[in-house]
Amino acid sequence: MDIYDPGDRRVDGLVTADPAALRAWLSQQWAAGLFSGAVLIARGARPVLEGAVGLADRATDVANTIDTRFNLGSINKTFTSVAVAQLVETKRLDFEAPIGTYLPDYPNRDAARAITIHHLLTHGAGLPPYMSPRYMRDRDRIDTLDALVRVFASEPLQFEPGSRQEYSNSGYVVLGRIVEQVSGMPYGAYVKTHVYEPAGMRRTGFEAIGADGIATGYMAVGPDGRPMMSRGPAPAVVEPVDLRENTGMLDRGNPAGGGYSTAPDLAAFAHALRKGALLGPAMTDHLLNGTFSGVKRSAYGYALREHVVGGRRFVGNGGGGPGINAEIRFDPGGDCTVVVLSNFGPPSATAVLERVLGMVDDLGL
Repeated sequence: MDIYDPGDRRVDGLVTADPAALRAWLSQQWAAGLFSGAVLIARGARPVLEGAVGLADRATDVANTIDTRFNLGSINKTFTSVAVAQLVETKRLDFEAPIGTYLPDYPNRDAARAITIHHLLTHGAGLPPYMSPRYMRDRDRIDTLDALVRVFASEPLQFEPGSRQEYSNSGYVVLGRIVEQVSGMPYGAYVKTHVYEPAGMRRTGFEAIGADGIATGYMAVGPDGRPMMSRGPAPAVVEPVDLRENTGMLDRGNPAGGGYSTAPDLAAFAHALRKGALLGPAMTDHLLNGTFSGVKRSAYGYALREHVVGGRRFVGNGGGGPGINAEIRFDPGGDCTVVVLSNFGPPSATAVLERVLGMVDDLGL
């Protein structure tokens, strides 16, 4: 593994704040089959520590690098949230408006009147999951967001909108479709123009599986042939484990997840969002702070989660699936960003994130 230490760490601190110790620990994680991916700690837009371990492609022995593109899983929801907030800021959307205002042909008329943009952003809409038997049967033919919305939009709601929260990919698919309708642009083109490019995210997008520079995902499969989602492919697992590519399980990326990015690009996104390059001051504050407090307090915020370590508040998002685990956290009022991307399944990146977040104070960040 290569770890880059651009400058003085300011403090000697604990051994966990030593780049050499981090390098050794990550190498051990790779040797144990627990982690394969990239790690970046940034101060503002500048990396303080960065490095990669493991293989992006086992068949050809291509190593992961800091510029390898990894599947983000649900981190794409955060980009969708920013896109929606931009349209609210320019008065083309309203957080409290029902979705029927923007999707007048939404099949479930009662849902169209009851569900608001806020409900979708906070996983409170009650929509059924889109990954249904119908979707699995037809997914190769579902090539637009409109078609994807129609997979589930006629189904009954699972609960009254606003009555509770239940994590929903479908809600963010609907948000992406609303972005298309309101902006007049395909979702992918909108986020490229209004999120990725202003943030300096040059290697982020909905790439084709197997495209140049993309890490192949590897999932641990048990003796029954099913992915072992709750643990990495470690030798310590008692049952026989087979490590297989996840390409046959991947879907086309959409506003709920499945895009690709690099650790430097995600750090650039955090810096751009925090410094007001994507939203004005009031909306930036609302996204990073306001959605976590008050009467409408959300466990998720608007596609952001709170993460408190040693009394220090971070926000960010994560994604996971077979052969996929991605994490980003940054402090809204400071300059520190931590990104961990892995082409193993959970908890490969999540475990590394917890370790690295515990050392940022000792790095003087």
